[in-house]
Amino acid sequence: MRTRILAVAAIAICVLAPAAPALAADTTPPTAPTNLRVTAQTDTSVTLSWNKSTDNSGTFYYLLTDNHYYLSYPHQTVTSLTLTSLMPNTTYVFTLVAFDAARNYSAPATVTHTTPPDTTAPTAPVLSSVYVLAARAQVAWTKAVDSSPFVFYTLFANGVARTGDMGGGLGQVMLNLTPNTSYTLQVSARDLYGNTSFSNTITITTPVQTDFTPPTAPSGLRGRADLGSCEVYVSWTASTDNVEAQSRILYRYRIDGQLSPVRSWMIGRTSNVGANVLEAPAEGTHVFTVEAVDGSGNVSAVSNELTLTNPDC
Repeated sequence: MRTRILAVAAIAICVLAPAAPALAADTTPPTAPTNLRVTAQTDTSVTLSWNKSTDNSGTFYYLLTDNHYYLSYPHQTVTSLTLTSLMPNTTYVFTLVAFDAARNYSAPATVTHTTPPDTTAPTAPVLSSVYVLAARAQVAWTKAVDSSPFVFYTLFANGVARTGDMGGGLGQVMLNLTPNTSYTLQVSARDLYGNTSFSNTITITTPVQTDFTPPTAPSGLRGRADLGSCEVYVSWTASTDNVEAQSRILYRYRIDGQLSPVRSWMIGRTSNVGANVLEAPAEGTHVFTVEAVDGSGNVSAVSNELTLTNPDC
């Protein structure tokens, strides 16, 4: 009986004991960062500084954004940050807020800054000759360094921009040259903002043509049209030449009898050559052939015909 009385008493104490008070939610935001300002700049970077925020919890975070989709979360101890890869001559509005773990946000601090224009040309490339044949030559140049992400190169021969050549990165294969002729060459390097530098000049002289024998015709032309990608894949057995090494034989396509764009020509490199026709012709059935051209401009007979049907893409 005594045990039962003690148990009832314990239950009564538990029922009557007051509940612990609930913790109050944190609704106080951090103080706003102040004096957001630009302390250093270039045409592609800016350094921002500010007076730090405080919060009653002791722990908070920053959120930095701009009007061009930039987003970062500086640590609460950070009061200065350098942003790079900006666009020259562009207006940026930077906004900084502080927020705590309860997602209370401070009032924003903002600063507007316009980056100066880019007026610095890329470094000048260095141009050199790789080889010179009677009707073709290859040149190369070093990479130009610039603050903008892209540099565009143009090869000039005797002061006239070359078009219709095979371009590839830091070099170019000059096509359809005249034998026994001198060419003065120079390369320009232009950035996204029109700033341009020029390489050294070199002079090449094509030799007198003594080879009048064309390469053998490419053989075994084969391939397929790729469904949905607007590409045609072809390969063939490489030609041989009485003078040129196989690695210097040039191949060019004919599609329905018409020469393809220069950018889809290629230099042979192995005994089994393959390439992509990157810009497939209009949908429908087309006839492809390949022909070889040596360094003296002698053109082989065409390969066998390959008929492919390009699907609608």
